Amino acid sequence: MPTAPEQALDLGADNGHVRRLVVGDVEAVARRLRQVAPLHESGSAARALEQGMRASVEWIDRLWTSGGGGQAVYGINTGFGALSGRNAFPDRHHARALMRGLITSHAAGIGEDLPEEVVRAAILIRARQLAGGRSGIRIAVVNRLLGLLNHRVLPAIPRMGSLGASGDLAPLAHLALAISRAPDASTIDGAAGDEPMITMDRSQPDLWTRGDEVDQAAEPQVADRRVPSAPLWQRTSQDEALATMGGPVVLEAKEGLSLTNGASFSAALAALAVADVERLLAHAELAAAMVLEAIGGFRDPFLPEVVGARPYPGALRAAAAVLAYTRGSGRLDPADRDQDPTAVPPQDFYSLRCVPQVLGAGWDAVAFARQMVEVEINSAVDNPLIVLELPRDYKAVSGGNFHGAPLGYALDLLKVVATDCASMSERRTFKLTDYRRLGSSGDSESVAEGADGLLPTFLIRAPDGLEGIYSGLMIAQYTAASLVSAAKTLSHPDSVDSIPSSAGQEDHVSMSMNAGLHARAVLEHAEAVLAIELMAAAQAMDLSGGGRPAGKGTQAARDRLRQAVPFLAHDRVLSGDIAAVRDLMRAGDLLTASRRAAGMTGDGLPSF
Repeated sequence: MPTAPEQALDLGADNGHVRRLVVGDVEAVARRLRQVAPLHESGSAARALEQGMRASVEWIDRLWTSGGGGQAVYGINTGFGALSGRNAFPDRHHARALMRGLITSHAAGIGEDLPEEVVRAAILIRARQLAGGRSGIRIAVVNRLLGLLNHRVLPAIPRMGSLGASGDLAPLAHLALAISRAPDASTIDGAAGDEPMITMDRSQPDLWTRGDEVDQAAEPQVADRRVPSAPLWQRTSQDEALATMGGPVVLEAKEGLSLTNGASFSAALAALAVADVERLLAHAELAAAMVLEAIGGFRDPFLPEVVGARPYPGALRAAAAVLAYTRGSGRLDPADRDQDPTAVPPQDFYSLRCVPQVLGAGWDAVAFARQMVEVEINSAVDNPLIVLELPRDYKAVSGGNFHGAPLGYALDLLKVVATDCASMSERRTFKLTDYRRLGSSGDSESVAEGADGLLPTFLIRAPDGLEGIYSGLMIAQYTAASLVSAAKTLSHPDSVDSIPSSAGQEDHVSMSMNAGLHARAVLEHAEAVLAIELMAAAQAMDLSGGGRPAGKGTQAARDRLRQAVPFLAHDRVLSGDIAAVRDLMRAGDLLTASRRAAGMTGDGLPSF
């Protein structure tokens, strides 16, 4: 049953000043199709946000009031980068032609189109960045971007073509094409007979809309919708797509540069990656707790006195979550703060014992990445910026806010966290499929069949006399291993790779969008690895325990998973099972059920 629509996000909701976005805002617009209120174009309704935007546009307009370009101002009435000129163009039409030529020439992307959620995230982020009043762009142009979100019009944005400096030029140029049109044809100097500047421009953006037969409110939102292959998307013309928004606009001086200069697609990938890594870590805590139940492991590594002796915030959080999920368990070794362990040595394997330290470091790393991303999405990132508070007359200030290095570093870090989380998860799955308990000497010893705590090889029990007839979860663990290996390869840092461009003017670039695309692939792999572990952990819980109760949180997760994936009593195709668990993860169903049962608060921390 569809949920009630969220109230439209208002970029001017902070007492009329531009609103500070957080990752959750980006995810709501990108994945839940939250609407975004248009900015106020009427002067009488102007807030501080719109007043700031108008002031920067008015400063640019004054450059033309003398009947010519007047003073040469980079990015407004001259060329760009290695082609920047020393003299101003004499007429406003030349600036319009410059803006059109900029976005058409820069629309050089190639490859598979970006998923809808990435494009929607980038549009929201770009609108917020431009609304800060430093970009010299009209309110009407930003409202065209918001109109794409609210009417669910999707520009086709090829994923390859960005260096992450001067931002994501090619992807943003394809976006700028979606909302703009060429200026009317005019001659270079206004005299009849000279060659027109624009007549050969037949650029038509590739736009898509959703079919009318779709119940958009009820339509499930998935993380990897790819537009060209989705049968419910239909190609549409620019005029039809933008008819209710006032049609495409002719870009004025500075506006084409404002739309294309900055790492907004990198920021979109980073914002979604932050949300996804946090979700991955939360599921890893739950999976580890279920594995702990399945093997009758030890609480000792999670005790606050132990983790608090090295008090990283993330480690304390991860340990508390595992203890909360397993609260009330009769399966774990009875060792606790007040009771000695019954098994010696009281140690589980590292991929379980070190969960607080590894997942905790992941939480701390993603907190750093979130901070980087939320600074980025609320900043002015184009060049030059219109800085009206400067006393000098030349208000257009060139800088390097377009550079994607902060995002590249954050995304490379997120790749490492997701890959290590998946690597640790695969090790726990491997242990479950061939579980051996540590003997009193500290050496591994097989557990005899029928002994307390036994897990059958590959987590499937064959009929008497037919041992070996079933393969169980053997190849599911193979799949997890292959996914981890692929993620490791993709985790090579993109941000250390720079290839100079633009005749050497752009001599150090960030490759932040490559980092974002690779992070997205890593996360898809890691998500599947965790789905396999959760499936294996539920199977192991069903095969162990000797009738003793599990913790309320772990039992609730097992029960919810069993509604989608039945117990594996004999061999069957497992691909659908893995996908079903992944879908539960994406929907948040396992976390919701287990946290509610364990009495945990919304942020995943125990309520006690």
